[in-house]
Amino acid sequence: MAPLILVADDDPDIRRVLRGLLEPLAEVEEAADGAQALERLRAAKPRLLLLDVVMPEMNGIAVLQAARVFAPDLPVLMLTGESDLAMAQLALESGARAYITKPFEPERLLDEVRRLLDPSEAPSSRPWRVRR
Repeated sequence: MAPLILVADDDPDIRRVLRGLLEPLAEVEEAADGAQALERLRAAKPRLLLLDVVMPEMNGIAVLQAARVFAPDLPVLMLTGESDLAMAQLALESGARAYITKPFEPERLLDEVRRLLDPSEAPSSRPWRVRR
């Protein structure tokens, strides 16, 4: 059975692109804002969360921090159009395992997704990465 990935981004074009990239690897579910992302996280229990930083209702950092309460081991890959080092640091300190800025190279994103879905990739062996 294919793993489930939740893509949370307020931009429908980004969600469409990510769905197209990820569907050969996994089932993909979408959320258009932070509140919807938390609802879907609880209901669907995905193996990976791709999470935009800037979203309405609840930003990605707030979603990440809330998700840590009921899904502490869920790998999270943050996506953002912001190249703010302080934001990247906050995301990683809050539990994100990777941080990629938009626009991203599709193959680089897929490499990170494969790494995060790999059961042999223990959180402590490579706690996080920042990629452009």
